[in-house]
Amino acid sequence: MTENTSLGLTDEQVESFKQNGFVGPFDLYPSDEAPLLWNQAMIEMVTSENKPHDSTIINYDRHLDCNTLSAHISRPEIVHKLRSLIGDDILCWKSNIFQKEPGATGTGWHQVETFVVGETTTTSTPSLKYTEESQYLTQELTVWTAFSPAAKENGCLRFIPGSHKKWYYDESKSLTRNVESKSHDFFGYDYSELKLDKDWDPSQEDVFDMEMKPGQFVIFLAKCIHGSLPNVSDTTRLGYASRYVSPSVKVYENVDQLSEFGDTISLDYHGSVLVSGEDRYGHNRLHEKNLNGFPFKKVGP
Repeated sequence: MTENTSLGLTDEQVESFKQNGFVGPFDLYPSDEAPLLWNQAMIEMVTSENKPHDSTIINYDRHLDCNTLSAHISRPEIVHKLRSLIGDDILCWKSNIFQKEPGATGTGWHQVETFVVGETTTTSTPSLKYTEESQYLTQELTVWTAFSPAAKENGCLRFIPGSHKKWYYDESKSLTRNVESKSHDFFGYDYSELKLDKDWDPSQEDVFDMEMKPGQFVIFLAKCIHGSLPNVSDTTRLGYASRYVSPSVKVYENVDQLSEFGDTISLDYHGSVLVSGEDRYGHNRLHEKNLNGFPFKKVGP
């Protein structure tokens, strides 16, 4: 594994991640530049000639057609820190846009590792299949970048520190969607349906509110229980999550479409992006360029 550089994590930060399941925030873009970059990405989303899908509800994987986001996922400031936790060989397999408008409710607590979340189906197929034990701390990480202020008032991320050390939810079960129910606070789903202990109340746990400036990012395990506060301000909170795995992990094996949030998309477009190191496994389709021909960059030593 690459030794920590000035862009990597310190030993203290690695230890904090081990204990808490998240680490950060870290500076990436100047605060005044981050909203401008997001505006550029929005223009690219609209004008893109080869969108990954046509859904306006499922907002996955715009790093595969927006040059600004294509460059973002392999920023050295991000990748060097990921190497400190996951090793040199890293794929970006997915990204999400998280836009919380004024008046939007908070996102309920949730915890995943193989990303089995969506509409009720006859079988629950994971998005990720782990094929081997890792010598590193983890094989899966999420980087959540703020492109606007992310404060308590407008719905910042929240974590339950240390919750990655055990399962509180059964992610293998599917969820039903009900946008009218107030208890369905996980994008129309009620994630509490999956609690292993129905009497366990996450609100009684110690909670860390991850307030961030525009241009900052946090790294966390999806298994670390997380959610967000409601937006009670008059400003929109803009966040972008890029998700990473080791090449040993199989992505979307036997999955050819996603049905979530009341919509369905084909995964014909999908491919992972090698942002660091090598893929010695060949499990996954890789994209060397985005869908509009913009080349992805791999971070060197």
